[in-house]
Amino acid sequence: MTKQIIKLFNDIKTIKIQGATNVALAVGKGIKISASKSEFKTAPRFKKEIREDGKYLLSARDTEPMAENVYEFINYQLKKSKSKDVSELKKVVRDSVEYFFSIVEKNEKKIVKNGQNLIKFGDKVFTHCHSSTVIKILKGAKQSKKRFEVFQTETRPLYQGHKTAKDLTKLKIKDTLVVDSAASYLISKVSGNKFEIDKLIIGCDAISRDGSCVNKVGSFGLAFTAFLNKIPVYIATQSLKINEDAKNLKAIKIEQRDAKEVWNRAPKGLKIFNPAFDKVPAELITGYICEFGIVKPKDLWKKVKKQYGWIS
Repeated sequence: MTKQIIKLFNDIKTIKIQGATNVALAVGKGIKISASKSEFKTAPRFKKEIREDGKYLLSARDTEPMAENVYEFINYQLKKSKSKDVSELKKVVRDSVEYFFSIVEKNEKKIVKNGQNLIKFGDKVFTHCHSSTVIKILKGAKQSKKRFEVFQTETRPLYQGHKTAKDLTKLKIKDTLVVDSAASYLISKVSGNKFEIDKLIIGCDAISRDGSCVNKVGSFGLAFTAFLNKIPVYIATQSLKINEDAKNLKAIKIEQRDAKEVWNRAPKGLKIFNPAFDKVPAELITGYICEFGIVKPKDLWKKVKKQYGWIS
């Protein structure tokens, strides 16, 4: 295992590389490096090394099905190949990674276009955490000369919302940051009636086959408040984040982070619960902003199976 693979693992683990798409791209890059550096001369040993290095990178964080899907796609292509020549198999890995990356890039452009069309003149959009896809959608809407404003959480305990705020202010998009505990206040039409939030747009890290999703902890509360107040909830994401093994949310494991992220010098004996994500049921979601358009949760799995043959 090379130093580059170990560095990628650590960068994913410590969230230097963050966001489901970026993690997936990092895993693909790592497997590509593993293949190029491999010194094994036989196909079985080479394939085993690719599987082991891939699984090592995947173990850096739970709840990353898009990263799992790039891993599965590469192994799917290796299994399809009849070649026993390691140099040919290295090319299979390289081509598979580059092809997957090209799909991600094309999908992202479609998602941005679909998302920016959802944003209307004068909209007040609420978002949570940091999603590169959501940022691109908002950037696209801004470039389309639409006037709108954004409200967003700071996103404790690692403050990913600060990154969102920096991105939006750099783009000269009107933005208001609130503490996490004030989010429902703004979304509610009772306490937050003067803000009049029009829609919630967030990213996601994982999708189950029933159309439910997993996103940064706090997402359920935001989606539930929006649902109660008849405010549409949109999930901006690649459908490649779907977990084919997860029929519903019960099957998706939630990553538990280090308690020190919440309170580095907490009183001795205090227990701290620090989940990275929570689960948003399909019934709270208005639609997925994805490469297929704006898709209802119940229809997403069917479209994924049809489009991506290795996911079934």
